[in-house]
Order: sequence, then structure tokens, then C-alpha cells
Amino acid sequence: MRINARVVTVGLVFSLCSTVQANKYGSVEPIANPAVIDTTPLRDQPLRVREAFAERLLQCGVVSQVVDALSSTRAITTINNLNSSFAVGAGGFAGETNPSYVYTVIDDGPNAASEDDVRVMTDSLGYVLSQGSAFLLDSDDPDGFDFSANYVVLNFAKPPSIATSAALFRLVGRIDEELFETDTSGYTQFGRAYLSLQSAVPDQQFIDGYVKAARIVGVEYTPIVNGMASLFQGGAAFPGNDWEVFTRGEDYLSRIPAQSHRALGRIRAFVLRVTREVLRRLEEHDRRSSHDVVSFDCR
Repeated sequence: MRINARVVTVGLVFSLCSTVQANKYGSVEPIANPAVIDTTPLRDQPLRVREAFAERLLQCGVVSQVVDALSSTRAITTINNLNSSFAVGAGGFAGETNPSYVYTVIDDGPNAASEDDVRVMTDSLGYVLSQGSAFLLDSDDPDGFDFSANYVVLNFAKPPSIATSAALFRLVGRIDEELFETDTSGYTQFGRAYLSLQSAVPDQQFIDGYVKAARIVGVEYTPIVNGMASLFQGGAAFPGNDWEVFTRGEDYLSRIPAQSHRALGRIRAFVLRVTREVLRRLEEHDRRSSHDVVSFDCR
């Protein structure tokens, strides 16, 4: 059973933002695409090491620098710290979990962010972090984004660790591999909410798998409509760049106002430099602690 995305706002208010109504949600991974740098040694590290890398980059201000660069060059004019929030959360795809920068943006009311600005910000984060694609979900207008998408949200009592989110994803895989290992299977964790777009399976198969997982873990399955487990419907997009073909990120840059390119390029150069530094340190891992590997300078 599907319900219109306008009910999603009610369902996710308490899950994602507690006291404010956020209408758009996005996520971008911080570990560079292997077509840009061979990040395999970092991707092969335990989740706690990859999470520490993501946290350190966030502490260095990489996300806030992107927003500031876009704002100062007038590429965006409606996104600010009152209508947006960013954090390190979990992102899963095709059986793997990675730390991600997850964000919520309010697009309704007197301090609303525009859809165009959210898209530019997402493309800019994807470019700076050298990602093959980013993720955007519009909970208000399923027709406003690239395609409509069904999804469910499992609500924890409090924000889970990334490891806990990864364990839930693995449990879903044990229940039904088609919801875990395919190239349509994935999730994003925002705050205490675990959000999964529907895999390429029938509605009831997707619902049944996640209802069972929620029951085993003891978390809340949403949406429930007239006592029945159902599906939210929203609009989704995966803006990206083919780094093997467009090695300078041309797909992203074509959608980002040109006046911001130079500033974003400097931020991207920093991210690539510290990523290479971490990769060099991993070669000496036997002589370093995991903390030392990701303790790079923010300059």
C-alpha cells in the first residue's frame, strides 16, 4: 500500500529533526571515488576507521566551506544554518555501509531553502568529495525530482551508531538478500531514522522484509496506515559524475554556477591532498594507531 509523500513530512518530523519540519534530505560519502584515487586501502578499513576519517573532514569544515563558497559567490542565496543541518551518518548500498554526510533542509515556510539551491549544494558536495553520485529525497513533491520513489523509515529510540545501522542492514540481508546485495538496495541514516528506498522487488516483498527486521530489532516501522504497514512515496535524485570519462568533474560543474568553480576547486584539492596523506599512512599502519592514521591537519 502506498501513501502520498505529503504524509511523509508528518512521519519524518520527529524522526529526522525532532522539532522542525525538514522536507529535503541528502547524503554524500566523503571517501573519494576509486576512479579519482585508488581509495581501496581506506575503503577496506574497519568501519570505525572510515567513520573517523569522515568525522575529521567534517571537523575541518569541509561541508561548511562548500556552503560558504557557494553563498559568497551568490551561487546559492537561501541555504543557511537555520534551515539546514549536517552530520556524519550511515549510508548503505549493495551490501556495504560507509559513513556519509547526511543533511536535512527545510523548503517550506518563511526561511525556506529553494530546490535549485539544494541541488547546487548537493552537486557541489559531490564534486568536492569526488563522488560518483549523491542522494537527494524530496518528501513534499514526488513529481518535483528526477523520479518517484517508494521508501520506508525505521525509527530508533535514539540516534544509532553507524555500526548499529550497518548491523540492521545486514539483518535485512539475512531476511531477504534482494533487499541487501543488489544495485537497487540501500539505506541512509538521518538522526534516529533509517530510511530505505524500495529495492527492485514487489511492494509487499519489500514491506515484509522491513517489517520483520523492525520487529527483530525492536524499532518502529513507518508508515502504518489504517493498521497496515505501507510505503511512503517521494521524489528522489542521484546527481553524479562519471569520473572515468569526465575526469575534472564536468558533469557536476555543468550544474554549478561558474563563479563558484574556483573556490570549490580549492576545497576539493584539500580533500584530495588529505586523502592521499591518509592512504600513505595506511601503508605504515603497523607502526601507527588507527587514530594516528586519520589525524591530519585542517590546512
